[in-house]
Amino acid sequence: MASFRLLRKEGESFVLYAVTHFLMHVNPLLIYLIVAVVLALESSGIPIANSTLLLFTGALASFGYLDIWQLTVAASLGSIVGACVAYAVGKRGGRRLLLRMTLLLHGKRRMVNIVERWFLRAGTGMVFFSRMIPYIRPFACFPAGIARMKKLTFFLAASAGSLIWCCGMLTVGWYLGQRWMLAVHLLYHYTVPALCAIALLLALYFAGMYMVKRYLRSRFELVPSPAEDCEEAECSRDLLHA
Repeated sequence: MASFRLLRKEGESFVLYAVTHFLMHVNPLLIYLIVAVVLALESSGIPIANSTLLLFTGALASFGYLDIWQLTVAASLGSIVGACVAYAVGKRGGRRLLLRMTLLLHGKRRMVNIVERWFLRAGTGMVFFSRMIPYIRPFACFPAGIARMKKLTFFLAASAGSLIWCCGMLTVGWYLGQRWMLAVHLLYHYTVPALCAIALLLALYFAGMYMVKRYLRSRFELVPSPAEDCEEAECSRDLLHA
């Protein structure tokens, strides 16, 4: 079995070195528990960088220190449990909190209802994809509870997204092995610019759709429909025969 090199490089954080040393010499069952707890806390709304932990433990699994399948189960279960906790919290008291925040910001109650209706239409895809997007993962399930998304729908969407994310990160760590920090650097340097670009594209898309719908609505409101012409003709005949 190949060994995972544990030499502190120049400029490397001592904390990272110490954590690496600890995880390599502790009972694997404790590592599985740590992974599950960290993923659960992150998915329940606490912003923790779980990608670093998944990449590192995936690298350890490639050298035989951990079992990749048990690691996948622990990470996925923790992520799903945390997502369900966030959903339950949002469903129990999230709407009241959102209404209070809206009133404090001088917003209208109708805005909350609009957001809820929109989330019910597009929420399934939003929950699914958000479980695979860094920085957004911790905050995606709380709105689903506020909107009272169906439990089964939420569970399936959150579980599928969580499973793909955990398997993907662990697989990348497994294949990179000793070079797992390369993936960490790429994530931290390019995730935020990529998210900003996606947000800009989505904003342009929704703005364009809104303008097109507004133009079509004004266009068709000015032109009477054939049904309206028939109704007007019938009313005229009735008035003449009266």
